[in-house]
Amino acid sequence: MELQQLKHAVSHQHEMEVRVVRNTLSHIYQIECETNGGHRQRLSRRGKPCLFRSIDEAIDQLLGAGISHAWIVRQSDEDGSDSSRRLVRLDAMPPLAMAV
Repeated sequence: MELQQLKHAVSHQHEMEVRVVRNTLSHIYQIECETNGGHRQRLSRRGKPCLFRSIDEAIDQLLGAGISHAWIVRQSDEDGSDSSRRLVRLDAMPPLAMAV
């Protein structure tokens, strides 16, 4: 999903779960969107996955798209399952408050 598609979905009130996913091995963050139908897409730019070195970079991208809430997820290296997750309000977070 390109950033413009995410902005369009947000502006048209499409229901989706937005997740900031951190792989425990690589320490890289990615943004993932899941629709009510269970279809998951990672945020991309010009067809390439968007990778963020910090959670603050990922949150800034979401705030710019109009997203106010997201799940912060730590993903297991072995099987790709979520080892921890919590819902946060992005516009109320102080910088560097979330170390996952």
